[in-house]
Amino acid sequence: MEAETKYTFVHVPEKNYPALNDKNIIQLLQKWGLNLMIQNFVFNEPFYQYQKYLLAEAFFKDNTVSKSLKIWDGKYSFSEEGIVADAVEINPIPCTVLSMSFFEKLQDPENNIVCNSGNIRQKYEEQIDGIFVADNLRKMLLDEESDEYRLFSKNERTEFIFKIFQMLILGGEYCQYDDQLEPYLDCTKKIYKDLVRVHKLEDTNTLTISTIVLEVIAKKDEPYFPRNPTQKQNIGFLLIDRNTREITTVLHQFGT
Repeated sequence: MEAETKYTFVHVPEKNYPALNDKNIIQLLQKWGLNLMIQNFVFNEPFYQYQKYLLAEAFFKDNTVSKSLKIWDGKYSFSEEGIVADAVEINPIPCTVLSMSFFEKLQDPENNIVCNSGNIRQKYEEQIDGIFVADNLRKMLLDEESDEYRLFSKNERTEFIFKIFQMLILGGEYCQYDDQLEPYLDCTKKIYKDLVRVHKLEDTNTLTISTIVLEVIAKKDEPYFPRNPTQKQNIGFLLIDRNTREITTVLHQFGT
């Protein structure tokens, strides 16, 4: 019987992300009120894809990780709280999209998301899932009864790139929305490129994604990664690169 792997993790504090260090992207994230924390860790032990749940659980239950992992402190900032999880909920997230053509349907005025000018089509304001919706782009994301919602299938909505896109559009507690679709698409593309590793298969030269994406809720009595996960914008991801043995944490807190 194969012995269970004992993983050891090391925090990598200085990894460079071109998009997240880009002045224009930083300004957009601030404008949209996003509280985004991305951190990096490595491990040296052998890893196979079927071990992803064991790895994720070991990560959040590791004492070394707890000393470096920044979480929302409830006071509008992130800090190291030293919390070791006693339970971890894990949901695998598809990550297969290789082209921004995935979002082309949003740019067709006939689909009622944008006008011919490229401006996002406005609507009367309503509240859905605790978020104010005053345009058809957010309606497409949140109003399950609308025609706009059906532009993307259930499977498309589970893709990691769609989840990044949604996070950016819905924004944080003090979000200043953009009137144009393009800034959201551009920011999505650059962040996705920063987080996801693409390589060619040697036998076919086919592009493929090696990053494994897990949506996680880590708990110590109460959820802390993220806090209050019933709020749609409180989301946490664990990204595993099986080739380089890197782990990236992506955490967004709405502000509550």
